[in-house]
Amino acid sequence: MNFGIIGSGKVGSALGAWAARVGFSVAFTSRTQAHAVTAAQNAGHKARAVDITTLIKESDILLLSLPYGEIMDALRPSAEHLHGKTLVDATNPITSDHRNLTIGHSNSGAEEIARHFPMANVVKAFNAVFAEVYASQNPQIEGYPITIFYAGDDRSSKENVRALITRLRFDAVDAGPLRNSRYLEPLSLLNIHLGRVLGFGTNIGFSLLRPIVKVQPSD
Repeated sequence: MNFGIIGSGKVGSALGAWAARVGFSVAFTSRTQAHAVTAAQNAGHKARAVDITTLIKESDILLLSLPYGEIMDALRPSAEHLHGKTLVDATNPITSDHRNLTIGHSNSGAEEIARHFPMANVVKAFNAVFAEVYASQNPQIEGYPITIFYAGDDRSSKENVRALITRLRFDAVDAGPLRNSRYLEPLSLLNIHLGRVLGFGTNIGFSLLRPIVKVQPSD
C-alpha cells in the first residue's frame, strides 16, 4: 500500500518512518521540500520525497500532518486528484498556544476538510498521540497498547486506516462517523495539557479497556 505524508514535521516524519519500516511504500511532501527530502532520507526503506501532486496521484492513503490552518491551501491546487482518496486527518484546529480549539462543539476540523474536499474520504486518526511516541516506534506503555481512535463515514477508507493502525501495533478503535471528530479533537488538548502542563511528559497515551467479545463458532 502506498502511504503519502503531507507535511514533514515531527508527526509526519515519525509516522512515515515507522510505516516504511513495517513495509509500506512511503512518500513525503512538505511546504519546504528540503524537509521532505530529509524525512525520506531518515526513513530509509526506499522512502521518497515528491511534489504534492505526484504524492496524491500515487498514494492510496494520505496523512495530513500540516498545521490545520494550512491544509485547505495546500490541497486545493491538486484537488482534482483527490477523488476516492483516503485522507487521514491527524491535525487539530487549535490556537497557537495549544490551549483552545478554534473549531468545536458543533463542528470539527475534520468535517471542515471533508466539506472542502467532498471527492475524498476523510478519516480522523492519529491526532491525540505525541510525536515522541511515534518516533519511539513503541505502541505500548507498561504492557498496555495505546488506543488510536478513528472516525469516518466511508467504510472502505476506515478499513484501510484500521489496517494501518494495527500494522503499527496500536489498538484500533472505531469511534463512529466523522462527526465524532468533535470529540476526538478535544482529546488532543487533554493529551497536551496532561503531557506538557501537568508534567506527565510526552510518552503517554489513552487506552480503552474493554471486555473481549468472543465470536461463538457456528454449528
